[in-house]
Amino acid sequence: MRTEIPLSRPDLTAEDRAAVLATLGGPPLAMGTALADLEQAIAEVTRRTHGIGVASSGLGLEIAFRALGVGPGAEVLVPALSYPSNVNAVLAVGATPVFVDCDPRTLNMSVIDAEARISPSTRAVLGVPVLGNPSGMPDLIALCSRYEVPMVEHGSEGLGSTIAGDCVGKFGRLSVFGFGPNRPIACGEGGAIVTNDDRLTAACRALRSQGRVDRATFAGQSTDLGMLMEFSGFGFDARLAEPLAALARSQLRRLDATREARMEIAREYTRRLAGHPSLILPTIPESVSICWPLFWVRLGDPHGRDDRDAVIAGLHRHDIGAANHYPPCHLLPHVRAACGTCEGSFPAAESIGDRMISLPMFTSMSMREVATVCHALDVILSGITATRP
Repeated sequence: MRTEIPLSRPDLTAEDRAAVLATLGGPPLAMGTALADLEQAIAEVTRRTHGIGVASSGLGLEIAFRALGVGPGAEVLVPALSYPSNVNAVLAVGATPVFVDCDPRTLNMSVIDAEARISPSTRAVLGVPVLGNPSGMPDLIALCSRYEVPMVEHGSEGLGSTIAGDCVGKFGRLSVFGFGPNRPIACGEGGAIVTNDDRLTAACRALRSQGRVDRATFAGQSTDLGMLMEFSGFGFDARLAEPLAALARSQLRRLDATREARMEIAREYTRRLAGHPSLILPTIPESVSICWPLFWVRLGDPHGRDDRDAVIAGLHRHDIGAANHYPPCHLLPHVRAACGTCEGSFPAAESIGDRMISLPMFTSMSMREVATVCHALDVILSGITATRP
């Protein structure tokens, strides 16, 4: 019987489980002390003033745009190569996504292409450290500052990553994180927004709770006693439940150790795959430290989408996780229908999207498992190359 190597695996400890169970012994299952502790901790980790827990990173993005007043008639610069939640959040607030091609070295939004697409209608730039890589983020925030356009930073895959000492989450006017199952902080769901702006914090807190801006009857009153409900306007049911907040807070305590373990796994991947004739490995500057939500490789120019799919299928036959992160956002069916986008518009994103493969990465992954993945990848690629005329 073969042992499966999944694409990702949450790193859950006895302390994590105890933290979750502790929240089940108290009255509030939402908006309690576990959430308050997480919000303070994630603000400290990202060197921001405020943290706002939310039900998911996707909702967090929509809340961030609404807090900034982004809506119908506004344009938002969006990376063509990224997860669908980025463009979905822009569409959800009624704004127009303006796609930007990626830098082939970093996979992140091309600053040159972004500047060419800024217009008088641009109300925000959505900056995304794709697959946790913050390369180019300082240049992008400098562009935003020059044009006085706020950045919403979607750092879900980059929590714990840094560039020149600056951490992901520090760049946006509002920065959003997610705690999905393949992240270093993995709760299955949930997320947080961080910012230095008091006004935006108040707006986000109201938006996550149906517009509620409750007040206590007297100073120091416990939230268990209830509040005087007041509403400022539109909102969502987007509160982060206490058990998930406790789980995220517990995992956040060992973020440094998690980053170091994943960096060691990435170094082993790089050592074993460097120089492979069919692969392009991540280009990571010395100033960058990545927490590695996944490890990605790119097939070389002779290969295309069919070869990529064959590699993924081959790895799956060996019970090894692999995926195509990411199909370019502008080619998603609903985006084509809404925006009229088509193939050929963003050649770098499309070329990379056709050839990029994510490989297994999780904190407890052994070097033997890395070797197994690399060996299987080499065998599959050798078979594909051998069949070429």
